[in-house]
Amino acid sequence: MTIACKTTITTKETLSEIPGTWQLTDYRSIMSAAGFTDGDTISEAETREMTLMALADLDPAEAATVLLSYRLGDDLNDGQIDQISHDMQNDKIFEEYPEIGLHRHLFDANQLLRLAYNGKFPNGQAVLAEATIQLTGPEAPEQLTAGLVLRALAPALSDRSLIKRLYGTELTDPTPFEAADNILWELTATPTGAPGTFAVRLISSEYWLHDLADSGEFEGEITLPEVNGQE
Repeated sequence: MTIACKTTITTKETLSEIPGTWQLTDYRSIMSAAGFTDGDTISEAETREMTLMALADLDPAEAATVLLSYRLGDDLNDGQIDQISHDMQNDKIFEEYPEIGLHRHLFDANQLLRLAYNGKFPNGQAVLAEATIQLTGPEAPEQLTAGLVLRALAPALSDRSLIKRLYGTELTDPTPFEAADNILWELTATPTGAPGTFAVRLISSEYWLHDLADSGEFEGEITLPEVNGQE
């Protein structure tokens, strides 16, 4: 089933680091893994700076191993971590790694290492966008999933969009768009009170959304998955 959709993009900006990614407990754990301690007495800002210094005191590959082990130790084995810790010094592993579900974590680690080593690691960018999505029709869902949001954003992407080229079928078929939850790293979709209308805030990689329109109104139709009426 298809329903009418109007998407209005209000803001779009790039981020070198996603706010709130690293908390005080993260910094302290990373420092401990790197062989340092802050005594639990200094501020979060000071702990962050000490964490960067602790990483910078290590060999780049060793520092990368510390971060990857902390963030992805349950997802990658030692051999994979060792390989990535060397590759990410020259390659955008946060865009190239075949498991896109790990891209966000690889991005976060890369950007912290880039700060610690004054740009030695490749630069990455995330995209923060805000939009209003209005769905019209008797079957309009009461909640938006990542898959529905990407379908609503499709008219605002260029025809050469990576998402359209790799996931053209998922954007149009009446089946769940399972990769969408990994493409959109953060998503909030809040009903505005108007029927079928949501205020959307999302963060993804520039790799996926670099060609998303900066602003504007886009109309089209989206396909609802035939699974209990929604994704």
